[in-house]
Amino acid sequence: MLAERMNNLGSSKIRAMFEAAARMKNPINLSLGQPDFDVPQFIKDAAISAIQSGKNGYSVTSGIPEFRAAVKQNLMVEGVTAESEMAIAGASGGLILALMALADPGTDVIAADPYFVAYGNLIQFVGANPIWIDTYPTFKITPSQLEAAVTPRSKVFLFNSPGNPTGIAYTAAEIKALAATAKRLGLSVISDEVYDKFCYDFPHECWLKHDPQAVLIRTFGKTWGMPGWRAGFAAGPRMVLDAMATLQQFTFVCLHTPTQWACVEAFKHDHEPMIDSYRKKRDLVFEGLKQEYNVQKPTGTFYIFPEAPGGDGERFIKACMEHEVLVVPGNAFSRRNSHFRVSFAASDEILKRGVDKLLMIARQLK
Repeated sequence: MLAERMNNLGSSKIRAMFEAAARMKNPINLSLGQPDFDVPQFIKDAAISAIQSGKNGYSVTSGIPEFRAAVKQNLMVEGVTAESEMAIAGASGGLILALMALADPGTDVIAADPYFVAYGNLIQFVGANPIWIDTYPTFKITPSQLEAAVTPRSKVFLFNSPGNPTGIAYTAAEIKALAATAKRLGLSVISDEVYDKFCYDFPHECWLKHDPQAVLIRTFGKTWGMPGWRAGFAAGPRMVLDAMATLQQFTFVCLHTPTQWACVEAFKHDHEPMIDSYRKKRDLVFEGLKQEYNVQKPTGTFYIFPEAPGGDGERFIKACMEHEVLVVPGNAFSRRNSHFRVSFAASDEILKRGVDKLLMIARQLK
């Protein structure tokens, strides 16, 4: 009865964590992939004002002119000039549009392993084949690895920095080298930069600075605590963005109009105080976990991806569940099950309790 494409889609292991939490009496939830702060009042006010002033109809598919102008201006501050911009229904909405526009059925889409949980499903949904590059233990793709992964069917390179689940951000020099390699190999690039504002040790580097033919995907959900608003933008070459807009006409239609006005307002405000608070959370969690875990220090996002004791993720997750600690198993993001993802998008009190419990679990398993 169901279409054959449904056979390629798996259920989310992150969603299973939500279900497990509902059965626990006092869980320490370190699995959530969303900020722990509420939407700032100025964003709420802008959305309410748009609603009350009657800005509730369809917008043009690519977004209201004010939204697109704000995107262009924001990118110019970073030294980036894109041929075109458009409003998208969150990162997942933008990613599926970009993949549909660029990846033919039967072609290969290259990405890093570990990867964002949706990548494999989205790639297969459009009929393409995911080609995973193993990046353990540094969690970074090198130009030589990218070149070695290319086949005659390779068409798209799906890049993510800062990365979910690893928390690793690429430096400007690393992105410059990768972009040069991708261009030489003739790969179309989709750069997922959802966590662009969450860079702690060096400035975020936009892929478009080195390859204006790439498609950039960013959102407002993580930066402003509004993931449920499903708001984002894409930027890149006009030909590709026009194709994505055509696809959006018959799928998402447009981004919710009052939300677009709220995003215009968001661009006007400073996010640094919030980023500073998350840098401190990063330090709290990393300094604690490194006592017992083999772990890379995250340079971005609000995730850390330690190795489970003995590299046995299944045994470790079972122990965590017994102690009512919710983390996400590594095989939700990888072909391996040796690591686990911790989100430090939580209060300092919860993070301290969580680190103490995770240290106790590691000592018990050793």
